[in-house]
Amino acid sequence: MLKYDCLTVGTELHCLTAEIDKTSVGILGERDSGKELLIPATLGLIDGVSGSIYLDNIDLVKSRDLLDRIRWRRISAVFYDPFTMFNPLYDVASHFSEIVVSHNLGNEEFGIEVGLEYVKLLGLDGTIMSKLPHQLSPLHAKKVAIALATFLEPDYILIDDIEFGLSDIGRASLINSLIDLMGTVRSTFVFLDNNPAILSRLTDYVIVLFKGRTVEEGYRILENPLHPYLIDLIRGEIKDTNVLGEGCPYSSQCRFSTSKCKTEVPWVSLDGRKVRCLGV
Repeated sequence: MLKYDCLTVGTELHCLTAEIDKTSVGILGERDSGKELLIPATLGLIDGVSGSIYLDNIDLVKSRDLLDRIRWRRISAVFYDPFTMFNPLYDVASHFSEIVVSHNLGNEEFGIEVGLEYVKLLGLDGTIMSKLPHQLSPLHAKKVAIALATFLEPDYILIDDIEFGLSDIGRASLINSLIDLMGTVRSTFVFLDNNPAILSRLTDYVIVLFKGRTVEEGYRILENPLHPYLIDLIRGEIKDTNVLGEGCPYSSQCRFSTSKCKTEVPWVSLDGRKVRCLGV
């Protein structure tokens, strides 16, 4: 199991606690919600991380020497800009073979053969394996990046902002390909996004972040949101200037806020969900 225990990164992400043991999990929030720090913190790519990240009861925050063996094989990721994952001098096939060889899982031919299967599974033609990164469209780059993150079937795959740089048609194509992929592999997917509509199609369980704080989480909460921030986000009524409130993180902008909301607001458990709001 992948477990976050009061994961904190500077002032941007505060005490995130979550157990990733579902088929698919969504982390919903705007660009300044702190969700963008989850991938680099999990993969050990940034400093200033406190709290714990447990993988099978091993704290990765305290065991960063293990991360080179864990990346790609146990935990992989797709960054919001997929082009950052490519070496511009290597063709697509070389990226698959390099991962396999560097992890002592086989030879170059084996990596290319398996990678080709996943490229086709995502709806791409096999000729894409001979292309260089700059020859890829944004949609094809995103699909290749997902194939790279998936072809070793790691336990957990974290994907940030799947619609970055895509048209509406490209986004629909990618979501359909992901649904097909998720029905084929055994991996658990964690999607980080600011679009509730996307997460409603791809995930069962959603965690909602505002200014680095969790305000609501549970199953099917996008169908029946309770926290005012989640309601406003779904309706597209978020103010341009968001500030962190006292007590409830959303207290300074919530239309229902009272003086009690500016004190410590406890979690309320209700029908398989948790929400941090006095109004429920």
